[in-house]
Amino acid sequence: FTNRPEVPFQHEEYDQRLHKVRSIMKKKNIEVLLLRDNANIFYMTGHDTVGIQNYTILAIPLEGEVSLLVRYLEKPGVLLTSWLKDKNVKTWEDHENPFLFTKNLLSERDWLNKRVAFEKSCRNLSVKDFENLENTLGLKLLDGSGIIEEVRKIKSKAEIECIRKAARFSEIGMKAGMENLSAGKTENEVIAKVYEAMINAGSEYPSLCPILSGGQKSGIPHSNFHRLELKEGDAILFEFGGVYNRYTGALMRSAVLGKANNKIKRMNEVCAEGLQVAIDTIKPGVTSGEVDAACTKIIEKAGFFENYKKRTGYSIGCSYPPDWGEGQIIDLKKDDPRVLEPGMVFHIPPALRVLNEYGVGVSDTVVVTDHGCEVITNFDRKLFVAK
Repeated sequence: FTNRPEVPFQHEEYDQRLHKVRSIMKKKNIEVLLLRDNANIFYMTGHDTVGIQNYTILAIPLEGEVSLLVRYLEKPGVLLTSWLKDKNVKTWEDHENPFLFTKNLLSERDWLNKRVAFEKSCRNLSVKDFENLENTLGLKLLDGSGIIEEVRKIKSKAEIECIRKAARFSEIGMKAGMENLSAGKTENEVIAKVYEAMINAGSEYPSLCPILSGGQKSGIPHSNFHRLELKEGDAILFEFGGVYNRYTGALMRSAVLGKANNKIKRMNEVCAEGLQVAIDTIKPGVTSGEVDAACTKIIEKAGFFENYKKRTGYSIGCSYPPDWGEGQIIDLKKDDPRVLEPGMVFHIPPALRVLNEYGVGVSDTVVVTDHGCEVITNFDRKLFVAK
């Protein structure tokens, strides 16, 4: 590791992850687990690349050394950013069939006669490619979905420290966004200042693009900057997440240009109150559904449930585009019986919208502690008024 400063964590961290994964594999009677999801491969090895579309397979046996199959162009990056050694890395070239190379890898390690599983929930492999993989291997692959996610659910101290650093970048970006708001500027001009501030502070590229929704677009979920010129009276919704070692600390806040109407003010207050109640409810042993119910009750009591209708939050950690969320691991939603544990990290984004008119939201990234909940992000939750 002394000559490989890009590796995110100490070797002991990766050893612990591998041990936990193998324990689950053993319980499921899986002898070889094949991973394709880039975030999962990063989690297990540290391999970091923007080439997430390239066919990559990490093979984890129940015993013995892991093997990584990558496009030839990716190997130098593997040796820079991961703990893997040269002997652990196999390559395929652009004119070659990567599925055949996967078969060769399994054959060399005498794994074709083992119980081989593939993470079928992976978002980085098409149905067609999965069928090609199975046909080439001549195997009916078992389902290894959720094994890595089960381990990722609880963040280590080192992971939480990465999220803390990422949160600092988000706060710097939010400050820049608020300070650069003014009527006559375009959404692009403002978000450019946000992105510049975050990157200059040390953030990596985000897993989800920085969001700025102005005017009537703030009332449309998941809308974003699109050269709109901001004007007096517009509500502005910001949401973005700085990144440190691929870990995100997400943050959402709202603003208005000039004088805000009373409904916008009230909506922001309710979002902040719902967020705080959710935070106050979080502790080990509480269920996901109980946290959601606590937040939703505030929204309903204020008469805004029709402007809400969504889950309260979702797990957040290491990620790649198109999203920073780990909702596939655990989220906070209605009637969910899953129990919260220390080390879980959530992004909680209560948001209220009047369709095609305006919208506001207030969020924080939080970690479940041994006795309650700690808020990792730190930025005033009041509605910001830009002159």
